[in-house]
Amino acid sequence: MIDAILAEMQRGSTTVKELSRKLGIEKSALEGMLRYMARRGMIRELHPQCRARGCRGCRYHGKCPDLPIVGYEPAKTRHEA
Repeated sequence: MIDAILAEMQRGSTTVKELSRKLGIEKSALEGMLRYMARRGMIRELHPQCRARGCRGCRYHGKCPDLPIVGYEPAKTRHEA
């Protein structure tokens, strides 16, 4: 299932709602999987102030847990610059 989630993220789905609908996974179960994947460094949480160039120089760097999560992305995408 983790591979399916990552593949769907690569296709552009980033929110829990989109992923749940496209993969046919109950939201609560999916949220648990996403938390696990984030802890393992497989995906990154996206917050309202996330910049396309990543965390470098971001004024919120280190304070992301204080911001709401608006989506997710695979760990080796736009933030790996």
